[in-house]
Amino acid sequence: MIIIALTRNKLGSSCFPWLKLAIAFLGNLFCLLLASCTDLNKEASIYGRWQGTYSNKELSFIFNRDKTCLLKFVEKKSNMIDTFNGKYELDFSKKPIPLTIRNIPQLSHGLYSIVQFISHDSIRIAGFSPKWRLRPVSFETGKIFNLKRISSGNERLN
Repeated sequence: MIIIALTRNKLGSSCFPWLKLAIAFLGNLFCLLLASCTDLNKEASIYGRWQGTYSNKELSFIFNRDKTCLLKFVEKKSNMIDTFNGKYELDFSKKPIPLTIRNIPQLSHGLYSIVQFISHDSIRIAGFSPKWRLRPVSFETGKIFNLKRISSGNERLN
C-alpha cells in the first residue's frame, strides 16, 4: 500500500482531496502491472539444479534444456541413493501445471505430478504418481517436495 502525505492548509483539511486517491490508485496500478510482468510460468523457469528434503531424504532434481532430467533421492541415515533419469514435459496451459516424466530406464512406468513456481528460485512439486490418471490435482500437506534452485541451468547438468 502506498502512503502519500499531502500538504495541509492552516485549517487542517487536505489540499486537493482527489489527488491523494488518484496517486494511491496509480501507485497500486503500477505495482500490479510490474508484478504481472514477471512470468514464472514458462519453460525456462524449470531449468537448473534444485535441492530440498522430504521424509528423511535429500532430494536433488536436475532439469536440462533438452528436456532430460535426473531425480536423485538420498536416504539420510543409510546413504542409499535412488536415481531416476528420463524426459520431462510441462504443460503451462493447465493449472496446476502438470509435470510428466517418461522414458525412465529404472522404472517400467512414468512419473506424474504437478508443479508450482513459488519464485524464481523456489518450486514445489506434489508427490509422484505412477499413473497419469492418478496424478495429484492439488498440493496436500505432507506430500510436497519444496525445492530451492542451486544453479540456473545455463550449462548442461549431469
